[in-house]
Amino acid sequence: PPPTAAKLAAGNNSSNRIINSSSNMSSSASLDKNPFTAGTTTVGATGTRKVFIPRDFTNGLELRFSTAFPVQLQGRIPEETFVAVVTNINEILTAAERGSPAVYMESIFACLTGYLLYLCIDTHYEKSLKQVSRLVAEYNRTTFEPNRLMLVDPSDRGLRVLEIVVLND
Repeated sequence: PPPTAAKLAAGNNSSNRIINSSSNMSSSASLDKNPFTAGTTTVGATGTRKVFIPRDFTNGLELRFSTAFPVQLQGRIPEETFVAVVTNINEILTAAERGSPAVYMESIFACLTGYLLYLCIDTHYEKSLKQVSRLVAEYNRTTFEPNRLMLVDPSDRGLRVLEIVVLND
């Protein structure tokens, strides 16, 4: 028979405790198991729904999100608008990771100053992340909030997913 929670908690094997604690997750949350499609999670007593747009790894490890339109957003926002939003975010993030002479010079000056330069200025990458944050705030104000949706800044989720919260009516 499988060990009980008390036996696992009493044992010295920490991996068993971790497995046990992760299996106690709320049964009210349901997440799409396919990592390449958008998933939905229902959270809390109010039934707030969240739609997750995963990273797109078809071009390798390049930082970009999938532009596949999630079924959960049908009737809430036009597909063309969704694709335009994700494409704009992807373009900024791609430019953030692209090397340029300015980025290389920034790195050289940082090295020469013992990286004290970074106390005075934002890096090219940080500037791009701030640009994405401003863009997300603008999209929320003009596009998502009127449709009872909210796009969460991808930096808040570690650039792993785009999260769209479906607000209650």
